[in-house]
Amino acid sequence: MNVSYVVPLRSAWSRMLRMLFRPFQIEVWLVLGFGAFLSEYLSWGFPGSRFGFRPHHRAFPHEALRRAVDFLRNPFGMMLVLWIVVAALALFLLCMWISSRGKFIFLDNVARERSGIVEPWRRLKRLGNSLFRWRLAFGIVCLVVFGAILLPFLASLAAIVREETFAPANLLVLLPLAMMFLPLGIVTAYVLLFLTSFVVPIMYRHDLTATAAWGRFLGLLRQEPLSFIFYGLFVLVLATGVGAAVFAVGMGTCCIGFILLGVPYVGSVLMLPLEVTARALGPEFLAQFGPDFSVFAAPSPAPPAVSPAPPSPPAGGDGA
Repeated sequence: MNVSYVVPLRSAWSRMLRMLFRPFQIEVWLVLGFGAFLSEYLSWGFPGSRFGFRPHHRAFPHEALRRAVDFLRNPFGMMLVLWIVVAALALFLLCMWISSRGKFIFLDNVARERSGIVEPWRRLKRLGNSLFRWRLAFGIVCLVVFGAILLPFLASLAAIVREETFAPANLLVLLPLAMMFLPLGIVTAYVLLFLTSFVVPIMYRHDLTATAAWGRFLGLLRQEPLSFIFYGLFVLVLATGVGAAVFAVGMGTCCIGFILLGVPYVGSVLMLPLEVTARALGPEFLAQFGPDFSVFAAPSPAPPAVSPAPPSPPAGGDGA
């Protein structure tokens, strides 16, 4: 099968132009921007997590560890840490639940070239909940696997931190850990990419649960493995180019662009052309494998019932 990567990108770009600029309507941008915010922004985390900070003073690791242990020995400190952990976990799960529904809302808007939030939020409830459960289970599996790999290194890391003569070269003991995390990270990235680009559209197209949609996609993946592997590399190249362009714009505006993009919802509206194109790219690529995989062929709501035609007048009804 001759699979194209450029044609789906052109189709996704043309779809974006029709939705956002032909004609340009600010209310469409605001509604679609909110859908993109629910779908993508809440999936990436809060903007504060994207920026680091530089401490004003430097403490050796063993000193920082001792202070942390002393703080946790205090009952008030332990309660504060537990409260923060529970609150952060609850907020994380809430964002995941909302973004799971939001992914279908945004896809529905792009597939039907319209803007709406309330109606698809209600209609796509079952699909969103199924996606949330799958993402939660996958996250737990990843946590267990990565934790099991990390556990043997924790003792070495603790010994390094406790040393009074700490040197950065001591961290070379963690080099095997990075080598083990790299392939797992690549596999995880591909799973998440396939989930958003292909599994979610299959769920939407056929009204399937996440597990059933994965089963249908894996059958297609076994037939065309290289096509989907190269799709991941293609997306990586596109993301690198977009990231470089955004960085250039941010630096060219004296970091004002970075600040605006970091503001919730505002950043989604400003990045809406890229968000719509990215959301349409996966379904456009998937549509090459047949109408069963095309969300753009999804049936529209049933038209209203047509009232029966009135009975014909009897023959000769105009006679005197």
